[in-house]
Amino acid sequence: MKKLSMMGALLTLGLLAGCGGGGGGGSSDGGAGTGTTAKTTTEVMAGVSGSTLVLDRGSAAAGTDANADGVRDDVATWIGSQGYTSAMSAAATQLARAYQGAITVSTTDADALRTARTAASDAVECVMQSAASIDAGYKAVADVRRVALNTDARASAYLAYAAAVNDTVVRAPEGTGCTSSN
Repeated sequence: MKKLSMMGALLTLGLLAGCGGGGGGGSSDGGAGTGTTAKTTTEVMAGVSGSTLVLDRGSAAAGTDANADGVRDDVATWIGSQGYTSAMSAAATQLARAYQGAITVSTTDADALRTARTAASDAVECVMQSAASIDAGYKAVADVRRVALNTDARASAYLAYAAAVNDTVVRAPEGTGCTSSN
């Protein structure tokens, strides 16, 4: 069982590392990233969207959410700059809210973890159902993840969440997975 949990943590780490920049996930460098140097926030943003919006790089995992909608303000600004349809923008916002919930949830509260995991599952389904194609959906999920988990503190908090929900089961998304609060 411990070996299985370790494999799950390593898989999660690999997924996050694979989504960090250069290559894969629809980055604009065509997958040519060498992975030998860390990318700046501006480079990551350019790789995700062609924009140079500045992301919150503070040391707190939660970041700033002035309007308390559950989405960091810089992430909401980024989503708004993507030119998504209204349905896709709402889906990306739902996914960003799920990532924010995952990095701020108490990893010792089983009910809160289940709620966060269900929200994440629903949000991914919503993005995939709202996207113009499956490839566009995969790219949007990867892009939102890159933007939402853009610091070591956020990535570490997400890894702690992933380890806590490892070997747990949640229901499949209902319908499109989209919530009415988008």
